[in-house]
Amino acid sequence: MPELLSEKVRATTLKMTRVMFPHDDLPDEAYDKVVRQLEADALGDESVLATIELGVTQLDDPQPFSELDADAQLEILKRSEAAESPFFKLVHATAVVELYDNPLVWKAFGYEGSAVHLGGYVNRGFDDLAWLPDPPLLSPDFAKTVQEA
Repeated sequence: MPELLSEKVRATTLKMTRVMFPHDDLPDEAYDKVVRQLEADALGDESVLATIELGVTQLDDPQPFSELDADAQLEILKRSEAAESPFFKLVHATAVVELYDNPLVWKAFGYEGSAVHLGGYVNRGFDDLAWLPDPPLLSPDFAKTVQEA
């Protein structure tokens, strides 16, 4: 696929996505998948391209987003979310799918992925979820309340 977005737009959008969905253990490749999907969407729809380009221009005004400290970047994104910025909504909606429906990300989180090809979870047991923390133990008072209900 030819690159439609400039390197600056790609880098700013990647940084924005990383600030929106901060996971220190994820490589940039996981976030770049979001940018590539946005670019693919922009290839088929000029309004998507315009939204991305205008959004990056606004993020970079008056100072480039990538040069701001983490607190300032987060504050800008909070304001964008509150203002229901079309660019914020577009990146957020795309990132939720492209980031979390990604085997590279699953591996980083320790998630094994779908069990459909293994016959589901029911016959495999529910105690093989090593990637989840153990649940807190019930206090004796709470357990008694539950039993009485």
